[in-house]
Amino acid sequence: MNALLISIWLLPLIGAILLWAFGPQLNRTAGVVGTFVVFFSFALTVALFDVARAPGGLHVTFGSWVPGFDFGLLLDPLALLWALVITGIGGLIHAYAVGYMWSDKAVARFFAYMNFFVFAMLTLVLSDNFVGLLVGWGLVGLASYFLISFWFYKPSAVAAGRKAFVINVFGDIGLMLAIFVLFAQLGSLGYAAVFSKVGQLSMPALLLVCVALFVACAAKSAQVPLHTWLPDAMEGPTPVSALIHAATMVTAGVYLIARCAPLFNASPQSQELVGIIGALTALTGAVLGLAQWDIKRVLAYSTMSQIGYMIMGVGVGAYEAGVLHFLTHAFFKAQLFLGAGLVIHALHDEQDIRKMGGLRRRMPFAFLAMLLGTLAIIGFPGLSGSFSKDAVIYGVLERGHPMLFGAGVLAAGLTAYYMFRMIFITFFGTYRGELDDAAVGVAERVSSPEPEDHAVHLPDWVMQAPVAVLMLGTVGAGWLAIGGTSSPWYRFFGDAFGTSVAAAEVPGFPEIASTLLVLVVVAAGFAVAYARYGSPNAMAHAVDQLRNESRTMPALLVHAFYVDDALDALFVRPARALGTFCARFVDPHVIDGGVKDLVWLASALGLVFRVLQNGLVRTYAFTLVAGAAAVLVYAAWMGSR
Repeated sequence: MNALLISIWLLPLIGAILLWAFGPQLNRTAGVVGTFVVFFSFALTVALFDVARAPGGLHVTFGSWVPGFDFGLLLDPLALLWALVITGIGGLIHAYAVGYMWSDKAVARFFAYMNFFVFAMLTLVLSDNFVGLLVGWGLVGLASYFLISFWFYKPSAVAAGRKAFVINVFGDIGLMLAIFVLFAQLGSLGYAAVFSKVGQLSMPALLLVCVALFVACAAKSAQVPLHTWLPDAMEGPTPVSALIHAATMVTAGVYLIARCAPLFNASPQSQELVGIIGALTALTGAVLGLAQWDIKRVLAYSTMSQIGYMIMGVGVGAYEAGVLHFLTHAFFKAQLFLGAGLVIHALHDEQDIRKMGGLRRRMPFAFLAMLLGTLAIIGFPGLSGSFSKDAVIYGVLERGHPMLFGAGVLAAGLTAYYMFRMIFITFFGTYRGELDDAAVGVAERVSSPEPEDHAVHLPDWVMQAPVAVLMLGTVGAGWLAIGGTSSPWYRFFGDAFGTSVAAAEVPGFPEIASTLLVLVVVAAGFAVAYARYGSPNAMAHAVDQLRNESRTMPALLVHAFYVDDALDALFVRPARALGTFCARFVDPHVIDGGVKDLVWLASALGLVFRVLQNGLVRTYAFTLVAGAAAVLVYAAWMGSR
């Protein structure tokens, strides 16, 4: 069993190394190799399902570094769930990318990065201690930089990758601070040891640890105000968007809070903070989604909003609900991104929905995938999103947070509006771009400045099959929670989250009332979207309406509340100014200047002493006598004091 767990962890790394080393020889088959490695890791994870659910899970210890710290791997229910999603949905995204990236010249490098990203995520979730978590946390940031800036010949892609990396490193500082405090206070960094000693932490130290941990979560999971990297990360290939923003990287913060539940349960102030930031993020992402014209940016802000729901849920102690939304979101958001990829692929990289329209007849499978994913994300009854989102929204109310409940309900209505806005503009009405009928459905992706043969492509089913599998999860994943606390979902975790804030029935407002209220608000959002974009009258005047809306869109939304500008003014410009000052003055005049002055002094002293090196014995004798006399005078003077 130990060997299987180690294999799950290391197989993607081995795949990344092989693809990097033998990429030129493998050429396009590198995608098949990379996909096989991830699916093999998934199969091994499934094989350990029962073992991971046993008391204590499966624990492998590699050795001790310092007293109180053993480095190892842990596969318990929480790690098992994330590992299944990372390798399972990650494998489907790899399979999709085989078709999507088929014509790219750097396909081997792409899949090497993808495999490395999966390894980094597995390191994060399988570690049994905070140092291993930190290693995985940093590696995920590095891998995301590689993937986001994969098309490095595009300056925008390089800038987006750099931005994501810098913000994630800022979050790493928070995680490191928490680790330093925990080790100083408790003398241990293993999960089991730390969580068993939570009572030994003073309340200020506990609050500091939880806040520092949440800073790391906010950076990785794009919570306000550290969310600005997420929409820019759409510069990466669409499979990267699906892998990073649907199932893995952005949910690392949710995992960290759920993993550290004993710490957050003991700190009500930190739970309040996390819940508020999560609700604010859910609302902010939903509002900003209203102003997007790029189909992938719509989904990016949607991801930001949905992660806000998850953070809000686990933040207030509704761990099972927040983690359930992670699972359902992984399916329907990956499906949405890959469905959008089908559209972008067929339209020769066009991502502006204003230049689309009428695609439901030309691309029926992509339309079905996007429509089903949209219904799931808005919480249409019976689909997976309805179970998880309703559980989060009512969960915060049960734990005494009516304001957060209201924010969740409002964000649900906004989600219905902007998602169906995207559906109506993209798939209904008439086509507003330059569509080559022969190109529709062709699985061909040209990403290099000097592309290869455009005629080389794979059959449509290569990209459609993974999306079809994701649809099964989009429909059925939420049904695991049927039955409340006695459902398979709640039994799966057992007491993994310890004692959190107790849920209490809200007098006069049962869960069914919450569900009906959410449905009414969602229906209102859909109705407004239909009236503005889906009705016959709106479709008849679509071109003029979209042109007017583009021109009159509030600047506050177009500039995303100017958060980027504020961060640029507060941090980027001062840092750049300081760097410029150091480069122009400190480095040449102080550092280099000091070195040059030492060189001049050494040269000057050399000139002085060179006069004495004339080859005459009497000069050397005089020097010796003078030196001896000076020493005697000094000794006599010191003796007389």
